[in-house]
Amino acid sequence: MAPIIFLDIDGVMIAYPEGGSGNPVFTPRCVAAFRMILAAVPSAKVVFSTTWRLPNYVNRLHEQWLTHGFPLSLAIDGTPDLRQDPSVLRRHQRGLEIQRWLESNPSATRWVVLDDDRMAIEEILDNGRCVFTNPTRGLTDDDGKRGLEILMKRSSNGLC
Repeated sequence: MAPIIFLDIDGVMIAYPEGGSGNPVFTPRCVAAFRMILAAVPSAKVVFSTTWRLPNYVNRLHEQWLTHGFPLSLAIDGTPDLRQDPSVLRRHQRGLEIQRWLESNPSATRWVVLDDDRMAIEEILDNGRCVFTNPTRGLTDDDGKRGLEILMKRSSNGLC
């Protein structure tokens, strides 16, 4: 399977400076950092782990994705929605959604998580596979380089 990038949107592709509000759009600097990863790993595919993958937000995601020139074929899936599962603690939801996707796709051996929600992920997944962004900065060039490094080096499943 192609290398997988689990992609959050808020706080990763969109930087939220303090006091910022309004209509959320991808931050050009964050888009550039993401493009750096894609340029170095052209076989990579995206699995959305963001709430933007859910029905109420997917049109906005689609609009921003296409506005920034990302082909629809780049995104192959979204993680399962575990919001209604009573066995899932809210604080672990994102990490468990990614874990379930990986369990359903065991051939995905090269992957990285780009997310700003450390608490939802760090107790579930191998943190060495995760790039945790600062939501006020979003994905930086340094974050992109770290994500690229992870994709280039890792080959095991990485589940806890």
